[in-house]
Amino acid sequence: MNLPRLRGPHIPFGAQEVKRTPEVRRIAALPRRVWSDEAAAELARVLTLELKTPKGTMTLRPVQAIALYEVMEMGGLFGPMRVGAGKTLFTLLSALVLEAARPVLLLPKSLLEKTRDDRKTLVEHWRLPTNLQFLSYEMLGLVQNADRLNYIRPDLIIADECHFLKNPRAGRTRRVKRYMHDHPETKFVGVSGTVMKASIKDFAPLLRWALKDRTPVPATEDEVGSWADALDEKVNPLARRRPDALLDLGPRVPANDKLSSARRVFQARLLETKGVVASSRTDGVTCSLRVSALEYKPSVITETHVGNLRRTWRTPDGWSFSQALELRRHIRSLALGFHAIWDPRPPAEWLLARRAWASFARETLSNSRTIDTELQVANSVDAGDVDDSEETLAGWRAVRDTFTIQPKPVWHDDTALTACATWMEREKGIVWCEHVFFAKRLSEITGSAYYGAEGRNANGQSIMHVKPGRAIIASIDACRQGFNLQDRYSKNLITSCPPGPATNEQLIGRTHRDGQEADEVVVDILLGCGAHHESFTRAMDGARAAADTLGHDQKLLLATVAMPSIVGRRGPLWT
Repeated sequence: MNLPRLRGPHIPFGAQEVKRTPEVRRIAALPRRVWSDEAAAELARVLTLELKTPKGTMTLRPVQAIALYEVMEMGGLFGPMRVGAGKTLFTLLSALVLEAARPVLLLPKSLLEKTRDDRKTLVEHWRLPTNLQFLSYEMLGLVQNADRLNYIRPDLIIADECHFLKNPRAGRTRRVKRYMHDHPETKFVGVSGTVMKASIKDFAPLLRWALKDRTPVPATEDEVGSWADALDEKVNPLARRRPDALLDLGPRVPANDKLSSARRVFQARLLETKGVVASSRTDGVTCSLRVSALEYKPSVITETHVGNLRRTWRTPDGWSFSQALELRRHIRSLALGFHAIWDPRPPAEWLLARRAWASFARETLSNSRTIDTELQVANSVDAGDVDDSEETLAGWRAVRDTFTIQPKPVWHDDTALTACATWMEREKGIVWCEHVFFAKRLSEITGSAYYGAEGRNANGQSIMHVKPGRAIIASIDACRQGFNLQDRYSKNLITSCPPGPATNEQLIGRTHRDGQEADEVVVDILLGCGAHHESFTRAMDGARAAADTLGHDQKLLLATVAMPSIVGRRGPLWT
């Protein structure tokens, strides 16, 4: 049976309700607090005097002062602070005010150098702790670091960009989760401008680690899942729950529909809880933001490729696939003028053995509390601690080295490349790329530097050291967080719009942030097919859900948006 796709707040008749459990009553009864602007400003003045060095000239922002005060009061903190709110200084000072003996700061590897450089500047102005250990999420995820936290025995874990811990299957998340379970007295501080990618399940564990039994989310994952089925944007229509019980969390908030009202009631309950500190809606960037489409028309050969792809579910070189997600992914790259292949394609026996081992490893990880990574699964099989009766590991090892993956692009259309090159010549801005092949080809054509892994170009130069006035190309995945580029750029071009609101929030926040001197930040989005338009629409829907749930403004919602309708457009690219 083919069901129509349901968007937005539609709640099907007959859907189950969120149950009115003791957890709902507990959370509704938690104390509430609201800071006035005057009280926050006075707190910033007092704490600045307390925490600055004798020669320090910097001052705390109100949101930083509130966060420091409440982390002292609660012994932990969950901080959905907007991009550019001053999270780095707060994370460094939180170890000081909590008087931690063995504090650890977790942060992305790409931000290690930047944070160390920031510390060298900040230490002249603030009494920063000297015992804070830096540890990257990537390092924590390595098999040799499975017991790293047990070795350090931190009494405080500070997670900067804490959305890196949202994936419950990732090794780094499993290790932090296990440590917090085994050492419940450990204090936890988590901050990020993008804590919610798609669901309240993304941040519920972080809240529990930070606030323990005073957390404004349910204590069990099952009940969090029930709330998510009522509040999240992307929910199977047949599984969506009626949110009536969640309206009991606090005073009703006017809204156009019950779902939006429930989200805003939850938002108020969340943000008025002690130990939850978000950026104020008035604590924003003063320059305006404009988002618009840069339309281009792919060639006839691209339209033919996309038509064949939709009809046969095969790539132009004949490679079959079976999932709709792969279909959208292939269309997004084809619209940019290329498709990626493995050259040569893997032998069937290699591919089957790889899939069998990956499936076995995933199942083992999902059922284990002590094994966190695929390599640990293999080591446990070798040690006889995990039963591999079908010898999937042996089968994979027997063929693993017979084939090496060698990806390469096959180009068939330069329309998108030309559109980007023309924009770069005119705007002298940043071109943000999802696809490495596209970014490198554009770099070859224009002579502009491409900043990829860890935000570095081919010569090892960091994107933080780029000189203004030159167009550059940046990896969305590698450069969308931590790098502050507002002093050099105000114009951006996104070549393939990410569908996730969190990714767009981070990306736009590289230039639309405090310190931007331009009157307007421009974000152009390449538009050449329906998949590009759909991704932007999904990002906007997610931004509305995140704003209703977490409270602080989403940049896509702050922007003046000029995105054309695709109603009436025909052909394989728009179907």
